[in-house]
Amino acid sequence: MEGDGIISTIVTTGLAKNEAASARATEIATELGAPFVPRDGTGILRLLRRHEADVALIVQAGRLLLSDGTVEYSYHPNMLLVRGLNILRNWRDLFFDAAEMSEGESVLDCTLGFGCEASLAALAVGETGRVVGLESNPALAVVTREGLREFHLDTKPLAAAMRRVAVVHADYQTYLPGLAPGAFDLIAFDPFFDERLEGSEHTVGPLARFGDQRPLDPASVLLARQIATRRVVVKHPSHVELPAELVAVRTKEMSARKGQTAYSVFDVPSREP
Repeated sequence: MEGDGIISTIVTTGLAKNEAASARATEIATELGAPFVPRDGTGILRLLRRHEADVALIVQAGRLLLSDGTVEYSYHPNMLLVRGLNILRNWRDLFFDAAEMSEGESVLDCTLGFGCEASLAALAVGETGRVVGLESNPALAVVTREGLREFHLDTKPLAAAMRRVAVVHADYQTYLPGLAPGAFDLIAFDPFFDERLEGSEHTVGPLARFGDQRPLDPASVLLARQIATRRVVVKHPSHVELPAELVAVRTKEMSARKGQTAYSVFDVPSREP
């Protein structure tokens, strides 16, 4: 949807009357510059047609929901619990191996998505570090921001890491040129893949419906190498090669045996002192 034109969004509530939800919906509508539309028992598809909108952000008790009348998406951290527990047990995680993060570092996730790897980065850099995640769709940015703040995980270190991710509504293609060299230690990219990997249809599919599906911009990756102090990491399908201009400057590619995904690592060029 994003990248194909302007997305028209309305903000509404669930069918059940709830004054707190209505108040919160009004606040979110103001933040987004979108109209707040009372639900009044109307179905979402009819509401969207009536207001000539593409997407409804629905405020319900305990969660936010995006809907186009057919597909629905509410925040979920995807594989964060499984991968986070593995990391806490000192088991291998490819993103950790590729990024080699240290406590106190700063990380920019250019394609926030579920916020899973941004949360893992926050776990790695700790309370003294900083993690910023970019989301180009404003409504999805709100849903992800609130989800990271409110989604319940019993594992306290992971829950705390989620809360430390700062969500910024921005397109990385316009955000990166405004950064000075050294603004972040690590910059990561995990764009939507052109094809759905086996087993991801029911998790990635709904998110992709409302997210930015444009392919990776190689020029932005090259620019990120001029900004990061240490490293740039790009996630991609293990069977798909990156554009030639990126392969030419890639430090290494990391993947698990028979794994579906890989991480290409780009160390930053040496700079004059």
